Amino acid sequence: MASLTAVANLLEKGRGPRPGAAAPRHQDRRIGQQTLVFPSRPRILAAAAVAGPKEAQGPLGAYWDRTYPDRLLGQRSWEHAERRMCLDAAVLALEKAGLEPADIDLHLAGDLMNQLTCANFTAAELDIPFLGLFAACATWAAALGLGAALADAGYAGRVLCTTSSHHDAAERQYRFPTELGNQRPATAQWTATGAAAAVLAATPGPGPGDGPAERRATAGRASRRPAAGQAGRPPAADAAADRPARGRPGRWVSVTHATFGRVIDMGLTDPFDMGSAMAPAAADTIRQHLADTGRRPGDYDLIVTGDLARYGHRLLVELLREQGYDAEGVLADCGIMLYDASQGVYAGGSGTACSGMVTAGYLLRRMQQGDLRRVLLVCTGCLHSTTTYKQGDTLPTVAHAVALEVEDAAPADGRPAAGDGRGTPAGGTAPGAPNQDPSGEAASRGNGS
Repeated sequence: MASLTAVANLLEKGRGPRPGAAAPRHQDRRIGQQTLVFPSRPRILAAAAVAGPKEAQGPLGAYWDRTYPDRLLGQRSWEHAERRMCLDAAVLALEKAGLEPADIDLHLAGDLMNQLTCANFTAAELDIPFLGLFAACATWAAALGLGAALADAGYAGRVLCTTSSHHDAAERQYRFPTELGNQRPATAQWTATGAAAAVLAATPGPGPGDGPAERRATAGRASRRPAAGQAGRPPAADAAADRPARGRPGRWVSVTHATFGRVIDMGLTDPFDMGSAMAPAAADTIRQHLADTGRRPGDYDLIVTGDLARYGHRLLVELLREQGYDAEGVLADCGIMLYDASQGVYAGGSGTACSGMVTAGYLLRRMQQGDLRRVLLVCTGCLHSTTTYKQGDTLPTVAHAVALEVEDAAPADGRPAAGDGRGTPAGGTAPGAPNQDPSGEAASRGNGS
């Protein structure tokens, strides 16, 4: 790894104003160099996350919509199991929103398999107009950002975003079949087994949980809810599933900004240390987002990357500090949040599903409950292939960011809603700050800081 100063210098390279660059035609929809603004603030109508057995046993195990007792799910291959999980997550999200596949205008999806195999087969089952995306583990933010842009511009009324990964399928493709039992270094990451889905909508109307269709869907789910201990869910998770899935009526989460990152290649070649390779890309996108929006790290209750894991997370803290941003108090990482250090996952979690699961299962629920009001989700991806790294090529990386904000409907009596309307809770520090929730605990344990 080059020195941090060299990394910082590279991030600054070519970042000055471009001479002769044409002014953007829609200045209300683009600010700074890379950030898109969505004036209509597309809403996340519903989201769902499903998880494999190791993820069910992790710190966020109580937040998944469905868990599975084994990684095969009764299928004949790991790849088929991943397809099943992706379809389950999509159906659950649609069910929560009270929608059918025919109500969706576009399906955006991606995974780690060659030719986006899982996403393609899932799309065939759903029969929704489909666009496959590949940004490795940054695919989730790419899908949310692109979906919000299309919804905001009026090209789609409702967009379904899905992503998935499977530990054994990814290891077989990218590294070694797990049956070989190869030793791995401490910097290696554990590909998450799970899937996530979210339904974005531009259409003004009632917030999630307010409409009659949503109430019908909720009643239907209650009648079909399995008894405790069934469907592979541990008893603790079943108890948690009985909590309200959403916050109070009239509150929803909107996608307000997207900052699509540029590809950063620091010359690293070790596919077992992707966190270190991706950290500069995360730093570059976060810094650019803050510069474009004029915000500081403290303007967010949480800046959560996915998925740098322990070593990449430490490097990101240092890179941002060299750029003049002290973000350690609000930084967290999905790869650290997903697992406990005692689960034998080396540096932490990774995989396209990692950030999607944490967002759809945990972060959105905390936001809908009002614990977090403004979150910057920064998904990171390592864009190598098995062919390129075997030929000695370097690891190109990218990070895409989306800003998620809670919005409250105005009270009927006209009094101001709680908070300042810009994401800062009325009571000051958000109760979802990293050192006050499971994510912070996991991060602290993982970082040793």
